[in-house]
Amino acid sequence: MLGRTARSASRRTSTALASPASRPRLPQGAAAAAAAACTCKSLQTSARWAEQQHVKQPTRTALPSDHVLHEAFDTPAAAYAAAPSASAPSGLFNQPAFKTPADFPALAHRTTLRAKVLVERLCRPAPAPESLEQAERAFLAMVKNLDRLSDLLCGVIDLAELVRNVHPDPEWVEGANAAYEQLCEYMNELNTHVGLYHGLKTLHAMLPASTPTKSPALFAAYAVATPFLRDFEKSGIHLPPAQRAEFVSLSTSIIQLGRRFLQNASEPDAREPVCLDRSELEAAFGAAMTRRLLGDDVPESQRQVWIDPTSYEGRVLARHHPSASVRRALFVAANAAPASHVETLDELLTARARLARLVGRESWADVALEDKMAQTPEAVRGFLAALERHNRPRAQQDLEILRRAKAAHLAQTGTGGGRGQEDARVIEGWDRDFYTDLASAAASTSPLPDISPFFSVGAVFSGLSRFFTALYGIRFEVEEVREGEVWAPGVRKLRVIDEDEGRIGTIYCDLQAREGKAPGAAHYTVRCSRRVDDDDTEGDFATHGATTALIDGVQVPRSELENLLVVDPVEWKGRSGRHQEPVVVLVCAFGSSASKGAPACLQWHEVETLHHEMGHAIHSMIGRNEYHNVAGTRCATDFVEFPSVLMEHFVASPAVIALTAKHYKTGHALPESVFSSLLSERSRFSALETSSQIMMAALDQEYHAASVANSGFDSTATLADIQKRYHVIPYAEGTAWQTQFGHLFGYGATYYSYLFDRAIAAHVFAYKFSENPLSRERGEELKQGVLRWGGGKDPWEMIGGLVQNDVVAQGGPRAMEEVGKWGIEG
Repeated sequence: MLGRTARSASRRTSTALASPASRPRLPQGAAAAAAAACTCKSLQTSARWAEQQHVKQPTRTALPSDHVLHEAFDTPAAAYAAAPSASAPSGLFNQPAFKTPADFPALAHRTTLRAKVLVERLCRPAPAPESLEQAERAFLAMVKNLDRLSDLLCGVIDLAELVRNVHPDPEWVEGANAAYEQLCEYMNELNTHVGLYHGLKTLHAMLPASTPTKSPALFAAYAVATPFLRDFEKSGIHLPPAQRAEFVSLSTSIIQLGRRFLQNASEPDAREPVCLDRSELEAAFGAAMTRRLLGDDVPESQRQVWIDPTSYEGRVLARHHPSASVRRALFVAANAAPASHVETLDELLTARARLARLVGRESWADVALEDKMAQTPEAVRGFLAALERHNRPRAQQDLEILRRAKAAHLAQTGTGGGRGQEDARVIEGWDRDFYTDLASAAASTSPLPDISPFFSVGAVFSGLSRFFTALYGIRFEVEEVREGEVWAPGVRKLRVIDEDEGRIGTIYCDLQAREGKAPGAAHYTVRCSRRVDDDDTEGDFATHGATTALIDGVQVPRSELENLLVVDPVEWKGRSGRHQEPVVVLVCAFGSSASKGAPACLQWHEVETLHHEMGHAIHSMIGRNEYHNVAGTRCATDFVEFPSVLMEHFVASPAVIALTAKHYKTGHALPESVFSSLLSERSRFSALETSSQIMMAALDQEYHAASVANSGFDSTATLADIQKRYHVIPYAEGTAWQTQFGHLFGYGATYYSYLFDRAIAAHVFAYKFSENPLSRERGEELKQGVLRWGGGKDPWEMIGGLVQNDVVAQGGPRAMEEVGKWGIEG
């Protein structure tokens, strides 16, 4: 509660029912369908090229900073690449308190002591307000100090979260882990602190329900306070002792079951191997490829071979083998589950349902959704139903292409029609990838060329700076890093400059893969913006001595409460008071070609990823707020992906990509025909993928509905029913894929969020930017009307105002259904 996570990570689903593009393929020519399709969601069709060629764009002269950006990322100078040192002379992030790994737990201890002083202030007896005006002032003061408390703790927790995930030095990781655990333990104490809860609850109850509408300041304060109250009560703080004990017991069980569920989901030995005859492989791929697939450990004399369905070989065969019986056996084995895994999931879902009833909610979905834009399970179902109706005709069109590919294949092989033979009208789960590849190969006249030389990392960052300059009046400038300021060689530091307000924040970029670094991409908020000039820190010590503070019955010298994280307050034009600047880190795991004497160049999916994460970063930069708890990406979790998904639409537009795509050797622009073909490739079968995502979101809702508490709940039967209702591909008997749906634990009842934000982003782009994605006027509307507020304004009101839709501006179930009708393709 007081320490909301500051990490925003891209959710790239890699489940059995989701994007088949990430699954392995045979080398070209090794199977009948060597050309495989990508089923990522389509952000733009080639028709947009024609639309934008008629838009006259203003001439944009490259700024000196663009060249420096290009140079810093592509031909790094020593000044931009200072390596970390053991003693970290400047301190990590230029923080004097972080010079050695041992500093982390020491800082956590000092921060805990300082936080206890602030907690004591928050719980001091105070005269009851005698008027509504006094109640409002007291409420604002309490929210201010709660936000200060949260910022104090999160400042260290968020740094520790970053360091323990990305620092290559085990000693730093160990120190970060110790600090993280120490502060999280204290945070858990605060989340059940009766004095904090009663103080906030009392003041909140004095104010009429209309209070947030009186002023932006009160709305923002409510945006901070309301989640605090809800999270206090989600912790069972308001329950009588017996129910409180049951709450603690159930909460512990949920954590334990969740860990076991995640372990089961990733357990490699949980799937039974499939026995195949070697002749089945040789007939399909030839003896040489069969030897390559099976490896040297399997002698040619061994005719019966056992294939692990989750192994590379198993996934290749499940995708490419022309025999439906082989594909089916591997598909079912890969998506089956031991009874114990199903029981673990069922117990987890049942425990959540019981906990929800204990705190007065009908279902876990009611608990999870009350602070989201959706607010209720009924609203989410309305959104998914509307989106499914919108998407089904498109998914059926995709399915018809696969049917035609299947019919042609069966006719060619003589395995279609007749009793006991395959039905070309039905696309089974084990058919999807195979016929996707066949249909894609038939539709592609020639393979796409390698476009990565047009996207060196320096070119992409230079293009991003030009884009943000055009749209928002914001640019990037490279800043030198001091020795020890960063945690790995190659980390770059960018200052973010607004043409009106000056420097508004800092972005560190840790983009290269290295040994021990996790794959994937993430945006870490190291520090949120907030107003600091009205903190009144001396008021924290009003009941303490001039040189000591009484903490847990012990007089502690005030000098021991110093040497915390350093903040240099800044002033921004048009904003009252002084603030702390936001600091974020973009983490990716791109390959490096520095050893080859060439810049690191990105594949298209990496270009998309970088723009997605930069969408989070620019939200943090623009969304500077009075309170750290509602700054930037600290907003409703079913809204937080909107700015980042919108960036995926921007980068798929010709006008924007023209700012970036230049060949690193020749300087030539990416040919329009190549980019158009790329977008067409990526849009193929996107509706089928959306059908999978809708089904998964609906399953997530059903698993967290009130009916789960009833006896006889069966998660596998529920999966079969939901797939029949929401998917165009039938459920495969014998499978229990839900045990691999890891998002059920971390995103329980909120998996719909990504589809929801995709729908909003697609509509906003189509409505505001499709004709001119570099429009400064429209960019200012987005910047001032949405991004600048972070989580401090009603997102329904912001989006409804942006697209001029009164139904959406009002929020609620009708607004959710309206968004579903928009679809996600733009």
